[in-house]
Amino acid sequence: MNVCNSVFLTVVAFAYPAVSSAQSIIQSESTRVTLVSSSDSAGRTTLTASVTTLQGGGVPGGSIQFIDEATLAVLGWADVAKPSIVVDHLPPGQHRFRADYSGTMNYLPLMVQPSQSAVLVQNVRGAPDVSVSSSENPCAPGALVTLTAVISSPDSPPTGAVTFRDGTHILAAHVGLDRAGTASFTTSALLDGARAITAEYEGDGTYAPAASRRLLQDVGVRIQSSQLQRVE
Repeated sequence: MNVCNSVFLTVVAFAYPAVSSAQSIIQSESTRVTLVSSSDSAGRTTLTASVTTLQGGGVPGGSIQFIDEATLAVLGWADVAKPSIVVDHLPPGQHRFRADYSGTMNYLPLMVQPSQSAVLVQNVRGAPDVSVSSSENPCAPGALVTLTAVISSPDSPPTGAVTFRDGTHILAAHVGLDRAGTASFTTSALLDGARAITAEYEGDGTYAPAASRRLLQDVGVRIQSSQLQRVE
């Protein structure tokens, strides 16, 4: 008797899932830079930039470079989180400011594009030095005293006028400067005692208003004291 052994071959097929490589999609965000500026009486200029996306949202990082196009000088750098700088001692006259935003790739797959502001034209006024002097100090009550204010600058001579004050009291208003930047006022009406004299420069198109330090004008105090000492 023949025994036939049947052999069954089982084929098992294993299905492996297809492996796809992950790809990052880079998103690019365009930006807009707006620049504003302001100046104070001390001649300091503050430049402030605002960086936003085209939809008006904020940007996450990057830096801003401030440029004076009139001289091609880099005035300073600031982080986009605090986008302001203060510049001292700019030459008086017209300046053309620009702010350049660097953009950032620190937040991939988001890439923030660089951009620059429109040119901002500003007339920067210089900060002159103001001094005041007296022709006679101390002086007797009723004596003629000439007060002289000198407005000086390393650039062109200032123009305009000066107001002389004794404390808050106006002694003479709008006294015009000569070509050397000097203004004088003569009076015999200074009150007795120690007077605090100042000269206030009113400014012009090139120079900002400024004031002198106080000049202590002695009207009769030392003279009366010396007379009393002689009598004693």
